[in-house]
Amino acid sequence: MKKSISLRKILLITVIVALCVSAFLGIGVFVSGKFGDIEIKTLLTTSAVGGFSLTGLCCSVLLEKGKYKSLAISGVTISILALLFSFDSIWDLFNLFGDQASDVFLTLCILAFSMAHVSLILLIDSYKTPVTMTVILTVVFIAIVAFMLILDLVGDNQMGDSYFRLLGVFAILDVLGTIVTPILNKVYRD
Repeated sequence: MKKSISLRKILLITVIVALCVSAFLGIGVFVSGKFGDIEIKTLLTTSAVGGFSLTGLCCSVLLEKGKYKSLAISGVTISILALLFSFDSIWDLFNLFGDQASDVFLTLCILAFSMAHVSLILLIDSYKTPVTMTVILTVVFIAIVAFMLILDLVGDNQMGDSYFRLLGVFAILDVLGTIVTPILNKVYRD
């Protein structure tokens, strides 16, 4: 019986290949001494493949575990869109969004990385109330940070000092939850 290749395996292979190609090209650029436009675009392209394959991979783990399927599919889809958009931006292929291209690309990046982050946090399974609460709060803080970053982009960076102070507070809470949640889970599991 033939076994099908999972999305996770495809993404893992893509990450490995992209990182190997990036390393090979980077070494070639530094050894040859040539660092022109084509070399920079090639390095950026392979880096984008590696980066967005990782975000897609984080989301695909949820999909394989049969958890939060809508989030997982959305995360993988956004990672693919961000990757395709990065190709367009790096190689100036179609210029679909004109002056808004950088805002669209940054929005896709924020969404891809935030969804990957949420996916990893949601992998923590616990029936202990403190762990469940930290998972929920951390996901909320990730969402707030992503929303505030995107809102700042859409608002053409017109937010005031208090906005960025509040963003900093939520970013700190996001990082705190990201670090504390797995530790708390380990404490309750042991």
